Amino acid sequence: MDISTSKLTVLDQIASSDKVRRKIMDAASALYAKKGFAATSIQEISEKAGVSLPVTHHYVKNKSEVMRMIMEDVLNIFRESLIKRVQGVDDPKEKLTAAIMLYFKVVDQQREKVLLIYQKSSSLDKTSKSHVMQLEVEVSDIFGKIINEGMERGVFKKVDVDLMAYNIIIMAHMYILKRWHFKNRLTLEKYTDLQLTMIMDALVRS
Repeated sequence: MDISTSKLTVLDQIASSDKVRRKIMDAASALYAKKGFAATSIQEISEKAGVSLPVTHHYVKNKSEVMRMIMEDVLNIFRESLIKRVQGVDDPKEKLTAAIMLYFKVVDQQREKVLLIYQKSSSLDKTSKSHVMQLEVEVSDIFGKIINEGMERGVFKKVDVDLMAYNIIIMAHMYILKRWHFKNRLTLEKYTDLQLTMIMDALVRS
């Protein structure tokens, strides 16, 4: 269904909640990246999203809530995609490889939002920060469970699981944060392959 204010009533837009939320988040992400967080108004987000202002206020009351929505969306995409990707995969090495490759790809696809998370997380209130941090821990736990499984089965060496899981997360983020350095030298595929080799060298028993 087309979410357009010229065709849909306010009630229609509210009823189409997932699509409207996506429009608001995408519009806010683009505006924040272009104009900055402080210079962007809820009115501008509403106009760019093609969603009426009353409907926008139905979902978010201020710009901090928009930022929280963006952060939650990105982290949920990571978590849900990873869970789906590794279902049915038994071998720990194969499972970890699949999870890493997907994670790096999702981070790259959502790079504007990832940058916003780094730049603007301080704008969130304490409760929102706590919720977003918990989502990040859940993403880390997915990697941690795979690594633990490999250790228990004797496939992986004994390592600090939490540290290794966060190393993987930061490796993915590094390609975005230091894109100015890597983009002319390494494609995402090559970067992923090189990092995957280092991770497996550190984990897999010889």
